[in-house]
Amino acid sequence: MNGLPLESLRVVDLSHAWAAPHCTRLLADYGAEVIKVEYPRRLCILRGARRDEGLYDRQPAWGQVNRNKLSVTIDLGRPADRDALRDLIRLADVVVMNSRPGSLDRHGFGPADLERLKPDLVILSMPAFGTTGPWSSFAGYGAIFEAMSGIQSLTAYDTESKPARIKEIDTLNGVVGACAVMTALVHRAETGRGQHIDLSQLEAATHATAGEHMLEMVMNGRHTLPLGNRHPHFAPQGCYRCAGEDRWIAITVRSDEEWRRLAAALGQPGWAADPRFTSAAERRRHHDEIDRLIEAWTSTRDHREAMHTLQDAGVAAGAVLDLEEIARDRHLDERRYFTEPQAAPGTRYMGMPIRLAGSVPPVVTPGPRLGEHNTRVRSGLLGRPDNEIPVIGPDDIGLAYDPE
Repeated sequence: MNGLPLESLRVVDLSHAWAAPHCTRLLADYGAEVIKVEYPRRLCILRGARRDEGLYDRQPAWGQVNRNKLSVTIDLGRPADRDALRDLIRLADVVVMNSRPGSLDRHGFGPADLERLKPDLVILSMPAFGTTGPWSSFAGYGAIFEAMSGIQSLTAYDTESKPARIKEIDTLNGVVGACAVMTALVHRAETGRGQHIDLSQLEAATHATAGEHMLEMVMNGRHTLPLGNRHPHFAPQGCYRCAGEDRWIAITVRSDEEWRRLAAALGQPGWAADPRFTSAAERRRHHDEIDRLIEAWTSTRDHREAMHTLQDAGVAAGAVLDLEEIARDRHLDERRYFTEPQAAPGTRYMGMPIRLAGSVPPVVTPGPRLGEHNTRVRSGLLGRPDNEIPVIGPDDIGLAYDPE
């Protein structure tokens, strides 16, 4: 394999916010030409809340989620821009959108319009609740999906604690969207036909996070309750305080043998023979007491030191790292996980967890400036005259935070 696997793929990205742009970011990371269509009068929320000094071009979240993409501005209120967008879509393999159903249809760019425009097109719609059904016209985002999928009922420390957000639903749905696109492209390669993928973000979140808990209720009649950091079978399992401010280590014991190893590593081999701790069932029954015993040891030690001590003893343990520690992590460095954009030396971007044999490492470019590639796309790709290339002034820019 020479180069990146998706280099021949062209994607028109009509999406905004986080979930669907994360889908197209994955495609761009693997070589697809992703053309981000931006609406200057209503910029993406990731471009921030300020227009002065070009701050909308320097938002870290924008730079990460929309890396490796091109930016072209389109005003759907202008006939020439609508024509340019149609020409662009005719040259595309994939179109991704996440607006509420009907929003793009009003301008002639709904899924049915695009299917007529290019029958072999792969169209991914990622609205909050799908394109059909009684909730289809509602807007939504990650926090809503966490609640409505049921997963938030399990994200407390115990049955008496307040549920907490997990905040990863958008990236999860982006991965689901990328997988759906790749599946549809395989179908197109085999049949020559495109597809419209109707991906409900609520349903994707429910499927990915709550499936086994629903089956537990349907098959066994048992309602799953929040366990916090504990496990229904392994014991002990938890997140234990270490020395220093807000430093922790996660530990899990999966067998009686691992319990003996943990006891020995903590200098307490007698715990292995204690009748309160001789089986997983007994250890679960006395979990609170075990937690206090473990934390008496961890609280006097550095979290990384404790991790290595326990791992060397054959116990599953991992230091809880903050963002600064992750950015300096030796393991990730030796794996060459981080990448440094040529256009932004000294800036570290997250890499890709999946490496394909024979492909070159991706070169990361930060998220584009607003309309940065208007000339390249409109003139170079579409052959439009220079007088159709928009000049964007301060008065042309509206933010997602502006009142309607």
